[in-house]
Amino acid sequence: MYSNRILNRFKSPEYAGGLRGANGTGRAGNETSDLIKIYILVSDEGVIERVNFKAYGGVCTIVAGDCACELIDGASLEEALRVNNYSILQEMGEIPEEREYVGNLAEEAIKNAIEDYYKKREKELKKQGK
Repeated sequence: MYSNRILNRFKSPEYAGGLRGANGTGRAGNETSDLIKIYILVSDEGVIERVNFKAYGGVCTIVAGDCACELIDGASLEEALRVNNYSILQEMGEIPEEREYVGNLAEEAIKNAIEDYYKKREKELKKQGK
């Protein structure tokens, strides 16, 4: 049913796990079906230095989270915001059509993580009086 590319990535996701010190966290989906959480650590220069994910769901959900992280690892925030459903699905390779929605979940999780980063940064700047 799944290609070797998908199965290998599912068995050994490079970016799996939480991220201590993350300054942005985003999630998409819910625990009753599929959920992707993305954790980012952004440098002072606005570059994603580290990124990890947690996913609850099937093979494609986990692979989508891993591919999304690969696409934004080392990217500027602006570059990361350009990662979309299409680019995530391209990175994943061929998956069943009924599972293609996982690309949307991963895209939404990225955008939510970046939004969370900006909110936390703004709050910190206000706290410092800047």
